[in-house]
Amino acid sequence: MRWLDVLVGIADDPSDDDDLRLRKRVGVAAGYIIIIGALQLPILARGLPLSWAVAVALPVVNAANLVVLARTHRFDRYVAILAASVLLFPVVIEVALGGLNGASAAIVFAFLAPVLALLALGPPRATAWFIAFLVALGGVILIDPIVSSQIEPQPYPLRLVFYFANIAVPLGFTFALLRYTDVRRRRAEARSEELLTNAIPTSIARRLKRGEARIAESYPETTVLFADLAGFTPWARDTDPAEVVAFLDDLFSRFDMLAARNKVEKIKTIGDAYMAVAGAPEPNVEHARAAMELARSMLRVLAEVRSGTDVPLELRVGMASGPVVGGVIGQQRILFDLWGDTVNTASRMQSAGMPGRVQVAQSTERLLGDRYAFDEREPIDVKGLGRMITYVLAQDSAESA
Repeated sequence: MRWLDVLVGIADDPSDDDDLRLRKRVGVAAGYIIIIGALQLPILARGLPLSWAVAVALPVVNAANLVVLARTHRFDRYVAILAASVLLFPVVIEVALGGLNGASAAIVFAFLAPVLALLALGPPRATAWFIAFLVALGGVILIDPIVSSQIEPQPYPLRLVFYFANIAVPLGFTFALLRYTDVRRRRAEARSEELLTNAIPTSIARRLKRGEARIAESYPETTVLFADLAGFTPWARDTDPAEVVAFLDDLFSRFDMLAARNKVEKIKTIGDAYMAVAGAPEPNVEHARAAMELARSMLRVLAEVRSGTDVPLELRVGMASGPVVGGVIGQQRILFDLWGDTVNTASRMQSAGMPGRVQVAQSTERLLGDRYAFDEREPIDVKGLGRMITYVLAQDSAESA
């Protein structure tokens, strides 16, 4: 209902997130409930003078508090005043209705003061309100012998009704708060875990969650793949940035699905370059074949994405096989990365390769030579490793993907 949304939304601010907006609305609704509850006091107290005083004072205080909140949006101050009234209201009821027995456990309502403070002000400040609740409870117990002897208790059936209300309402509110908090916590943890496993391999993420501060492993049998879009820089310079981002997002998202399908681990993207590895961090005896199938599929997917457009891009893929070292680096925006000669060689295979082709080092060709056809190229210089023989996947093998 529109009118109800307006009433409970008087403290809303455009900058509020969903969590803060909900907490504000719960706090505002509690203010309205206190006003209504106070108006019933003379009936419950059978017209005792103190009950009339409370029935007038509490609604006025809380109504004024709501008006000030609507004008200032100072929610913390509103909650402090609301919690104070919630704490004092049951104490006065205990006195007005003849003590603990006559008021039917109305003091339990005072527990909502620390609960409201916890909801809106946070645990440190809520602790003080819980101590205040304990003091109020102790005070009610101390004065109970006096007031219970002065005021006749309510009829027994009515006391049973109010026992139920006085216990069910505050404890129900507390349960709702605890449930809401736990649901939000679980959702946040799930989202955090999803983001973590999207950033780094699942097995590495589990180790980080167990508390390992530094992760570094040797992986003796892997195949590293680098892919780069030939002609990307001039095309991106002459193309609308939104179109460039949309194209890369679509293409690399498809590459991600292909990597997962072939049990190859995506490591990272750098601009228009894509890096992946088979055999790390999860061992794979067919690492070279898995990486090659990924490479062939990537060439096919780019052709599909490019069809019907005028995007003048070709994919250049390089691969090398051998040992690598892998680990997690950094404290912010953590990344699982690879190091070693195999990584350097794979990168050089890509940069010295041919657009639309897959170039591999001799280490990879030895593992795949009986499954795929390769054309030998002249040796190339690899920084730190000297001249190396390279092989290019034959056109027929690439097209049969």
